Amino acid sequence: MDERERASLVERNLDLPRRLAATVHVRCREHVELDELIALGNAGLVEAAARFDPSVGVPFRTFAHYRVQGSIIDGLRKMTTLPRRVWAKLTALRAASDYLENRGMREAGAARAGAAEKTTAEALSAVQTALGAIRTVYLTSLAALGDEEPAAESEAADAQLDRARLARRMTEALESLPDRERQLVVKHYWEGKNLLEAGAELGISKSWASRLHAQAVDRLRSALDEGG
Repeated sequence: MDERERASLVERNLDLPRRLAATVHVRCREHVELDELIALGNAGLVEAAARFDPSVGVPFRTFAHYRVQGSIIDGLRKMTTLPRRVWAKLTALRAASDYLENRGMREAGAARAGAAEKTTAEALSAVQTALGAIRTVYLTSLAALGDEEPAAESEAADAQLDRARLARRMTEALESLPDRERQLVVKHYWEGKNLLEAGAELGISKSWASRLHAQAVDRLRSALDEGG
């Protein structure tokens, strides 16, 4: 693609940064202005257009979605200090996007290799797996808060017990991960690093870190499901 075509991609998708900025803003509106998030998203859109390769088989808007959202969250992390509870929500949002992007890239690769189209049952199973993975990254982000998210005084005793059981199951699930996957999860959720940064510290590429993260999420989901 030449520069004019890439500029056209940006122009046709200027609504994307605004929409994704609004999604992030509802989670941190007390700490940052919406226009600041839109500016970060616009920068991510330009970067996405510069890196887009149509031969991969992923539509530009899908490809750009993850990079725009990542640009907003990474920029927000660098420009302001947010409470841990707010970061937990943003970490879950980013981690879910990382997982879904990796899944989409794998499916696009399988399609290019001539894989048969999914049946309805297979498609529904894939959706259920994705939803389970999103729930898992949310639970992992909550676990990363630890004691910094104490139970509310109004929380019922059985709800507090459920929280304690979940924390114990999450600890056991994390300990069951292969060492490299566990290190990546800790860096991503507990230390707040994105996959590029976490991967660099582990000596692996962003794409490999993305694959490891997806594998770790699937293992955690299975472990949590087995634990009830």
